[in-house]
Amino acid sequence: MRASFRSHGLGQESGPKLRRRLRPWAALLALLLALGLGMAGPRPAAAQDELKIAAVVNDDVITQLDIFARLRAAMLSARLEDTPENRQRLLPTVMRTLIDEHLKSQEARTEGVTVGDGEVNARIATLASRNNMSRADFESMLMGNGILISVLSDQIRADISWSRLVQRKLRPTIRITDAEINESLARAKAAQGKNEYRIAQIFQAVDSPKDAPSVQQSAQRLMEQLQGGADFGSLAQEFSQDTSASSGGDIGWIRVDEADPAIGAELAKLGSGPDVKGKVLGPIQGTGGYYLVQIQDVRQVGISDVAPGSVHMVRLLWRLASNASDKEVAAAQDQADAFAAKPAHSCQEFQALANDATSASFDDLGRVPVDDMPPEIRNLVITQPVGEPTKGIRGDGGVAIFVVCDRGDSKEISRVAIADRLAADRLETLARGYLSDLRRAAYIDLRL
Repeated sequence: MRASFRSHGLGQESGPKLRRRLRPWAALLALLLALGLGMAGPRPAAAQDELKIAAVVNDDVITQLDIFARLRAAMLSARLEDTPENRQRLLPTVMRTLIDEHLKSQEARTEGVTVGDGEVNARIATLASRNNMSRADFESMLMGNGILISVLSDQIRADISWSRLVQRKLRPTIRITDAEINESLARAKAAQGKNEYRIAQIFQAVDSPKDAPSVQQSAQRLMEQLQGGADFGSLAQEFSQDTSASSGGDIGWIRVDEADPAIGAELAKLGSGPDVKGKVLGPIQGTGGYYLVQIQDVRQVGISDVAPGSVHMVRLLWRLASNASDKEVAAAQDQADAFAAKPAHSCQEFQALANDATSASFDDLGRVPVDDMPPEIRNLVITQPVGEPTKGIRGDGGVAIFVVCDRGDSKEISRVAIADRLAADRLETLARGYLSDLRRAAYIDLRL
């Protein structure tokens, strides 16, 4: 269905589906009213005002309360004062972020991607630890600020499911050739002695030219929040529309020639003085939208000898004799492919599942030099998502499933590291296009 954006007066819907959708907010609404919290301006006269629909995204609804809760979370995370002015500046960006999250979650469900409660709880525990709190204290802090833990859980679940979908659906389509690696290496050697920058970014997508002015305004509002003292990483986690959002927008070390041309042009002006660190650039109109860029560090490029590289891998092998019949090979292949379809997203999870494969043997292969791998396995170390099992692969010893645990220290200079960076850049482009297609195909009815 063609994307539809409509704007009209606030309305309400009824029926079992909407009642089920709104019921989880009852506890939060009671808390907010008890605390005397509300949207900008006077407190609503009735609870039902908070439950009015602000937007419809295909079959999902976003209520005023959804927006209020996310505004509270964003301001708390970015260490912004909760004022009517700050809410008003962030409101359009929060709305856009919530719409994107619904689109991502809907697509993940359609594609059969699931995220367990344990994964969400582990991410929350990590956030609590970063804030030097226990899980219970962290929840109490959120509640004291008018935020239910379910608000954070929904955001985390959408983030994990989208990342998993992108890795599973798009990463295997990427092929990095030796020629591309050689070209990237040649550029790096040519840049020796020049500056490279460790950057973080906030990306705001422009899906069509008519959207550019509003997106630019949204990026400018975020810049104003940063100039007012907001934390860059927190705003990136909340509002950046690319896969670096989950890591606070961290892109890592990048040379001028590797950056988006518009960003590279700005980096080239910086130099390496002490005032460069912490500087925020933007909004910069670049490929696909507008960017805010934070300079976290600067150093000079230095290239030493380039190693082939290595990866940490595990394997589940259905052993076959060298003279195994076609029937035996087919049976082992079927068992391997069926096992590969089981949900595993890390080497640890895969090893736990491998205990059920009584006819196969599990091996931790440790760090394996890529030069020691057969060609069909060597290609996988770049294209296969980390933690995701391959399909069954026929080899000399039988049929095996492989899982890449990691591709090595990002600091090492290796062909594997170079190829992984090229693949990550390409994956980002594909992921942005995927989300842009979802936006264009969606029915989006704005009522706020």
